[in-house]
Amino acid sequence: MVKTEIAQLEKALKVLVHRPQLIQRDYWTSQIEGLLEQPGLSPQDQLRLHALRDLLALPARECAAVSP
Repeated sequence: MVKTEIAQLEKALKVLVHRPQLIQRDYWTSQIEGLLEQPGLSPQDQLRLHALRDLLALPARECAAVSP
């Protein structure tokens, strides 16, 4: 279940980095933080969530540069 939620977050954020004005950073950060608090996360899932949180921390200009 957590892997599915992480995949959905990744998909949504990949779309949003192309439209940084639509990013509601507080909402997405709280979603990521909630998942990080769940017990039993694999190290890979933790890394994915931390990477997504780090992506949200970038200014909009830099998000566009990071996006493929």
